[in-house]
Parts: sequence; C-alpha cells; structure tokens
Amino acid sequence: MITPNSLHLNLKISAMLGTVIFTIIFVYLIIYTRRYQTYEETIIGQENLNTLHSIDSSLSTMIASADDYSKMILADSVVQQQMQTGDILADFDRQQTLMKRIYSVMQFSEFIDMIWLTDQQGQKLIIGNSASIFTEQGQMADSYERLKKPYGTPELIVEEGETRNSLMLIRSFNSLEQFSSLGLIGVQLNHEKLDELISKSADFSSEQIAIINVKNEIIYQGGRQDLPKDILTAAHEINASETKIIRKERMNGKEYFLLGIVNRESGWKIIRYTPVAGSADASILVKFNIFLITVIGLLIFGGAAAISNMLTSPIQQLLRHMKKVENGQLEKIAEQTLLSEFKALFHGYNGLVDEIHRLIQETIERQKRIRIVEMNEIQEQMKPHFLYNALDCVEALAMLGDTDRVCKLIESLGGFYKKCVSGGREYLSIHDEIHMVSDYMEILKIRFEERFRYDIELDPSCKDYKIPKLTIQPLVENSFQHGIRPKRGPGYILVRVQKEQEYVHIMVADNGKGISDETICELINPHSNTQTKSLGLRGTIQRLKLIYETAFCYEIKNRKLAEVHFYIDSKVLGESLWRN
Repeated sequence: MITPNSLHLNLKISAMLGTVIFTIIFVYLIIYTRRYQTYEETIIGQENLNTLHSIDSSLSTMIASADDYSKMILADSVVQQQMQTGDILADFDRQQTLMKRIYSVMQFSEFIDMIWLTDQQGQKLIIGNSASIFTEQGQMADSYERLKKPYGTPELIVEEGETRNSLMLIRSFNSLEQFSSLGLIGVQLNHEKLDELISKSADFSSEQIAIINVKNEIIYQGGRQDLPKDILTAAHEINASETKIIRKERMNGKEYFLLGIVNRESGWKIIRYTPVAGSADASILVKFNIFLITVIGLLIFGGAAAISNMLTSPIQQLLRHMKKVENGQLEKIAEQTLLSEFKALFHGYNGLVDEIHRLIQETIERQKRIRIVEMNEIQEQMKPHFLYNALDCVEALAMLGDTDRVCKLIESLGGFYKKCVSGGREYLSIHDEIHMVSDYMEILKIRFEERFRYDIELDPSCKDYKIPKLTIQPLVENSFQHGIRPKRGPGYILVRVQKEQEYVHIMVADNGKGISDETICELINPHSNTQTKSLGLRGTIQRLKLIYETAFCYEIKNRKLAEVHFYIDSKVLGESLWRN
C-alpha cells in the first residue's frame, strides 16, 4: 500500500536523481559537442597538414629527380669533353651533338621544362622541353659564380618572370678528371606539372597555397589571390614555431584554417589557407548522439525511479513499524525484499522485537515471581499464628491431663507442618495438599471439639496433578475463621476436588456466616487496597492468577452454603511434577 508519505519520499528521491542525471547529461552534451568540434577541427587540420606533407614530399621528389638528371648530364662523356673546351659554342657540330645528348636525357622526365649549360666564358646553351634551342652570351655575368665550387651542393633558385616565377635547380658543372668547375648546369622545373601535382591535393577555387624558400622568396603560389592575409607574414610566424602551424582565422566573414610546415633539409615552408567546412555526416552524428543520450537518460531515470521505489518501500515499511513501537505495538516485518541488506536490516529489527518481547516477558515473569514470593511470605506469616494457637491448645490439654488428645493434636500438627515444609518444594500433588488440609481440620476439631464437622471428596483422576503448595488450606482456614467461628452452633466444611472436562475444579463450601457482597466486590476488584478481610482467600486468588494467568478462573457463591470455586486448566498442571 502506497501512503502519501512514501509517495512524497519517492518523488523527492526521483526528483533528486533526475536532476543529477539530466545535469550530467547536459554537461556531457556540451562537453561532447565542443570536444567533437575540437576533435573534428583537429582531424581536418591534421588531414590538411598531411596534404602539405604530401605536397612537400612530391616537390622533394621533383627536385631530387631534377638533381639526378643534372648528374646524368654531368656524367655524360660528350658533355664533359665539350665543357672542358671552355667554349660550348665554338664547334657547331659538337654543339649539335651536345644538344641531342641533353635533349635525349630530358625526354625521360615530365617535370623538367628546360636545361641549360654555361661555360667558363659565360656563354649559355638552353635546351627546352619542346626541342627549342637558345644560345646566349654574356648573360650570366657573375650571378651564380658562387656556385662554381668543386663538390658544391645544388641550389634551388627562384627567378622572377613577367607572369610567374620560375623554379630552377642550379649546380656547378665539375670536371670528372680534374675536379674543377667547368661552368654551371641548371634544370628548370615545369610549372604546369607543379600546378597539376599540387592541384591534386588542394582546391584552388577556395584555397590559397604557397611555397617559400629560406630567403622568403615565393617559390610557388597558387589558388585564390583575394585573401587579405599576407602569405609572407604567415611564413614569418611559422619560423617562430619551427615545426608546424595550425589555427583558425576569420576572413571575409568565413573561418579558415592557417596551416604550415617546414622542410628541414631545404628550409622551404609550405603555407596553406583552407576554409573550415562543417561535415553533414558529423552534424548527423552529433544529433544522433544527442538523441541517443537523451533516450538513455530517460531509461536511466526510469531505472532510478524503480530503484528509488525499491529503496524507499522497505524504509517506509520500517518507519511504519517503528511508529507502531511508539504506540506500544511490537510487530515483526515480513522480510520480503530483493536486497539482502534490507533483509539483514529487517532480520535485525525482528530479532530486536523478539528480544524486546523476551525482555518484557522476563520482566513480567520476574514481577510474577516477586508477587508470588510476596504471596508466599503472606502465607508464611499466617503459619506462626496457627502454630501459637495450636500450642496453646496443647498446653491447655496437657494441664487437664488429656494425654490422648494431646498426642493426637501433636501428631496432626507434625503431619501438617511436614507437608508445609515439603523439602523446600513449591508445588505439591493434590493428594498431598488434601492430606495437609485433613491434618489441619483434625487440629481444629481437637481444639474446638464438636463445634464443626467436615467432609473431603477427592476425584482419583486429580490426585497426581501438581498445584502450588497451600492452595486449598487457606480456603479452608478462611471458611473456618470467617464463616464457622463467628457463627453460633455447629458448623460444616466441605472440600471437593474433581475433574470437569479439561479443568480441575476445587471447591470449598461452609454453612457459616457467609460471604458479604462487600467482600466479594473487594475480591473481584483487582485494584482494591482493602485487605483487612479474607486475607488468605485474596492472597490465594492473586497468587494463582499470577501463576496460571488465563488458565485460572474462580467463582464465589452465596447459596445454602458459602462456596468458593477454583477452576484450573489441567493442561497447565500435568500429571507429574512440572515445576519446582
């Protein structure tokens, strides 16, 4: 059953869990979206850097190829002989042979646009890719004299043109015999092939790309030319980073990636501006992830609500039982829960309830024992009075010289007190109790001669049942003291014990003065403090109530005889000594 309090607790816990879950989901989505954007930008930037490295590798391959072809020409014997003359234009036939040998080498490479040679006089022989041949004299001057060194390394030179710059690899033409410089050899790279090579990795319609050497000369530039950023400024920035540059810049209302790398061997830099384009697939992926996380969040919230109910229900159940404890109701909890921790908690609570019940029962039993002891003390207090009276009677009879009655009185008195002591036992058989009653009434008959008579009727089926010691005797004493003795004339006392269904019925009746209504009310009322009359009867009733509780009941009647009836359930008596 769901109570308003438990529902309120469920809602509070569910609300707290929901707030935590959806806050985590919201923060996760923000972090995920930003992180994914950063990741995507990094991936795109890395891909662009890879493109630059690919361009750098292709350019290095072109230059290395050009260098290899220049070495092939330098190693050719015909070209060596012609260059050793110092005048490559002196002999026309040798000049033609030289041109054919150089042209034949050029045909193996699509990246070479032109090869030229200069001799020691500065004369220049140019062989073009289209089989064009030019000769120039005195044009080289001293521009590349610094390259005429034995074992010199080639140098990539940028020559400015009217429409575009030319990229040329120049090296010293050394003699293979004397290891001295005979002139220069230059290999000009094909610009169209370079455009074609770079365009495979870049979109010239939306990007700008440039290659700059160590002197900050533009080796190559292609793509859009309307971007406001200065490509040389970007080249200076990459000098500071020394390895690479990758960042976003906003130009003309659009975002661009600025990327750059440095070739450590040649020192040139490749700079690229490329627009940042969002991926439709990435957007779909982000939206799907947001949807998926939201669904998962709802499922988690549903599961959390179920777990909340699983947790709060046992707690509410425990709280309800604890409130009952405040009202004096000790009830166990049914250990019906899926969680072993709550089962252990309920088991502990039930154990506590059992322990409280045990302690309460022990307290009740202790109080009962205390009360029984008090009743026994009252009973014991009555014995001395009876003993004093009996001894007075013995003294009187002895003075009269009635030895027979003295002996009989002492014998009855001894039998009575022997049963009273009973070896320290608290319970006697009904047979022994009746025998003690018989001794008591014999003593009374000796003391009061023929003033009363008595009868005792004992059902044989009841004689072995155990009852508390001095249960019947106080009833007989009460009948004599308050019924027979105040009456004038002979009296009569009847004691009867018999089995009635499941009960042992004890009755003591007398024809004495009778029991007043006031005395009966006092006996029936458990809260009465008046104990001046019928002390033995009251004490015996209270004593049996404490011992047998609901298994004992009694009845008092004023008929022809005043009757006191005790009924004790035989199941609590047994047929043998059950408690001692």
